[in-house]
Amino acid sequence: MTNRHANALFFLIPAVCISSYAHANQPQRWSAGLNADISLLTGYSESRSPFNTDDSTIGDYGKADKESSFLVAPLGTISYTNQTLDKQIYFGTSRSDLAFGRFHVELGYKHKLDGNGTLVFSYVPGLLTSETWQDPYLLDQARAKTDSKIKGLRFQYNQILGSNFSLELSGGNQDLDKETSGSSQATLSDAQKQSLDRQSDIYYAQLSHSMPISRAQFLRSAISYTRNDAQGDAMASDSFGAELSVVQRVNKASFALTFSYDYIAFDEQNPIFERTQQDDKWGVFLASQYDEPMGWKSWNLVSLIGYNQSNSNISFYDEESLLFTVGMNYRF
Repeated sequence: MTNRHANALFFLIPAVCISSYAHANQPQRWSAGLNADISLLTGYSESRSPFNTDDSTIGDYGKADKESSFLVAPLGTISYTNQTLDKQIYFGTSRSDLAFGRFHVELGYKHKLDGNGTLVFSYVPGLLTSETWQDPYLLDQARAKTDSKIKGLRFQYNQILGSNFSLELSGGNQDLDKETSGSSQATLSDAQKQSLDRQSDIYYAQLSHSMPISRAQFLRSAISYTRNDAQGDAMASDSFGAELSVVQRVNKASFALTFSYDYIAFDEQNPIFERTQQDDKWGVFLASQYDEPMGWKSWNLVSLIGYNQSNSNISFYDEESLLFTVGMNYRF
């Protein structure tokens, strides 16, 4: 789910919450019983977006001002694995999603298929909310905030039939507590205002491939498609994405460098700008992990530097974000 309007979890929240598990997407050993993976990150973020909720009043539809902040982000997953090590239930953040630039909380079930890969079924309950504007287009007056959240279901088949290919299919719903986009535009008809409604159903598919280059290095590539079926036609869109990651292990350290690109095409003309929106979004993330610093068993030092930029043919929608985090991870 990479559409900016459809899912803030993949542009702004990931920039705040990505943990640097540089060996993500590699098979992890399961341990029977109750296990936990807990991280505490601190860092700095800087972003430019028309949906940032710090500056309540705007005078025109130019690019948004930059905003910066320091952050503290606790993350983690709790899991229970059966004694035969082929079934697991878990709740929390997904390790591979975090390292490859996405973030959410989910409740899930994993089942290993005896050399034929792993099936994963999960539910995203919408516990995390983000703030946005009820009407982003209101000029010269204080805009009111509203909460946005996403609920969804995910299916993943990792290492299909024992191969290096993996598949993800997911669907969800984005809901805003109060959506009034365009209500401040006296010149728009009711139908035109309705075309700006951001509430939507979201459908996502990704096919990925992991290729070992050596015992200490592998290459991951992925292609994806997102359909944001918004209630407003001007906000509905199709997104086509690609990712390329290189993961390198050096002694006790791991590094993951990920590049991503998405092309987003919207369905209908935006009545405020009299243009059909098109976006080009790209990002780069460098995640690292150092095992057992100072000899501390079960501890890891983790960090991430990430940058996202979205260029639109409507300058109001241009966005960019920068993040640096460092923290500790504890596993038991």
